[in-house]
Amino acid sequence: MRPVDLERLVDRNLKLLPMPRAPHTLLPRVLMAVHAWARRPWYARAWLTWPVAWQVGSVAVLILIVAATAMVLPVVRAAVASLAPSVGAPLDDVAAFAKQAELTTSAAFVIWRLLVAPVAAYALGLLVLLCLVCAAFATAVNHLAFGKA
Repeated sequence: MRPVDLERLVDRNLKLLPMPRAPHTLLPRVLMAVHAWARRPWYARAWLTWPVAWQVGSVAVLILIVAATAMVLPVVRAAVASLAPSVGAPLDDVAAFAKQAELTTSAAFVIWRLLVAPVAAYALGLLVLLCLVCAAFATAVNHLAFGKA
């Protein structure tokens, strides 16, 4: 028997088989999981689905934490530097690292604005066009290779 004939025979016999059935307990279990997911309390859900008052409150608390940290950090640094001069040296290293990170970020931003931003729109357009061509090619191969033509 030739491989092509064997393939056709197997294909024909496989198509004659009945579709497998899901277990009878699958649907009740899925529905129970969906209902349990829907009955979760508001704070266990995504932040965008919280009540608006709680969203505003959480943003306010976050802003307060950031502001308090920004106000307290210099005081703590000065206190630590005055108590132990040997501890102040690593803090100076951290400050130097932060300054270097700021300079690197500024340089990257300038490079972005001068070199990348002018061509980014064209590159995005080319990327979208290539994605569409790939999708068309995949559809054509799917129809031709798997006998759906």
